[in-house]
Amino acid sequence: MNADNYCFCELAPLYALDLLSEQERSWVEQQLIECPELAEELAEYQTTAAAIPYSIPAVEMAADLKDRLFDRLGLDSPVTVEEKTPPSPFFSVRSHQVKWRPHSRVAGVSIARLHIDPVKREIVGLLRAEPGVRYPFHRHATGEEIYMLEGDLVIENQVYGAGDYIRSRAGSSHAPHTNGGCMFFLRTSMDDEYPELATVG
Repeated sequence: MNADNYCFCELAPLYALDLLSEQERSWVEQQLIECPELAEELAEYQTTAAAIPYSIPAVEMAADLKDRLFDRLGLDSPVTVEEKTPPSPFFSVRSHQVKWRPHSRVAGVSIARLHIDPVKREIVGLLRAEPGVRYPFHRHATGEEIYMLEGDLVIENQVYGAGDYIRSRAGSSHAPHTNGGCMFFLRTSMDDEYPELATVG
């Protein structure tokens, strides 16, 4: 399906059930960034999806069901059955899986989303800016964390470089810029306010 024909209300339930293609998942996550209010709708679908397994009444199996099944198949019933390996409690994104996408509203900025939490309304990812980029003035809804990987980032006349860590408190605001370009790890809120962008278009 062409992305122009995507509809959030149709894809959100499938996103909650983890039934979308990678392209469709990326489209849904981009909508969450551009329209934070959609996260509430998605959270409702995820809550419903999580409750599905518990909505089915429990059915007690016959004690000899396994023996009868193997007998019908003409096989000896095994004494023990190897348990399936439980799913990994870890989530990872390999370097070759990182996908950069241009920022939808800020020229010269690219973002690689690593994780989106619609419940906490939090985005974790990488941000890359070209030389001379000035990021719009914005106000933080919650704390923002930045870990510089390369280049320079200027915030309130302070220049930060590779290896520097910056935390902005909830309610703080700034309009950072870079002279020579930069890249950094970012953890921030989906509810940050951008007054300058709100008055454009």
